[in-house]
Amino acid sequence: MLQIKDLSKSFDQNEVLKHISLTIPAHQVVAVIGPSGSGKSTFLRCLNGLETISGGSVTVNNHLLQATDSKKVRQKTIHAIRQDTGMVFQQFNLYPHKTVIENVMEALVVVKKQSKEQAKKMASALLKRVGLQEKEDAYPSRLSGGQQQRVAIARALAMEPKIMLFDEPTSALDPELVGEVLQVMKELAEEGMTMVIVTHEMKFARDVADRILFMADGQIVEDAEPKVFFTHPSTERAQKFLEKVNEF
Repeated sequence: MLQIKDLSKSFDQNEVLKHISLTIPAHQVVAVIGPSGSGKSTFLRCLNGLETISGGSVTVNNHLLQATDSKKVRQKTIHAIRQDTGMVFQQFNLYPHKTVIENVMEALVVVKKQSKEQAKKMASALLKRVGLQEKEDAYPSRLSGGQQQRVAIARALAMEPKIMLFDEPTSALDPELVGEVLQVMKELAEEGMTMVIVTHEMKFARDVADRILFMADGQIVEDAEPKVFFTHPSTERAQKFLEKVNEF
């Protein structure tokens, strides 16, 4: 589903990602954790072309994106990758002037060229899936942060992605709203969705992920099953990170 070879990313002279290589098979849930500034979000954004890779390659569902590609080839490949990839950000990025159901319908009508009737039917089913069917006609400003993030997940699912990318989807939420978003993500994992999740929610990562990628200084320092990582991290860097996390 996802193959990364020698991936590098630099901003001017600052090398943010350093020669990352890994493979993620279909239906696997991968949690990416690590200290702030370790390159987690940049790594995720490279996977669907939001950041231009400086070196190496990324293959998503057989779509190969290489740092050496021409601009024309790169744009074509990124378009193909985004057809197969859903992404949920820290901020919800909903259209404030559109209702909840209109926000979910947008990509179905504009990108997938569905009729409004067809799009509305699918959008309604997706909102039911994330527990928000009764909010179809509400505007985003009338929703809690957790509800807005669930709408954002429904909107990403509307494209019927093969893989979902989550960039700290609960970091902008009040603590009591985190659970409702994590529950939707847990259900997606149980349904077999391939997922890469940058998160600070350690319990969620331990309970839901099949695999933990621990990043530090632009590299994958550890790649392990949750039980192994959280009980017996193999590197001093990971041990120090977990000690800090467990203090709170």
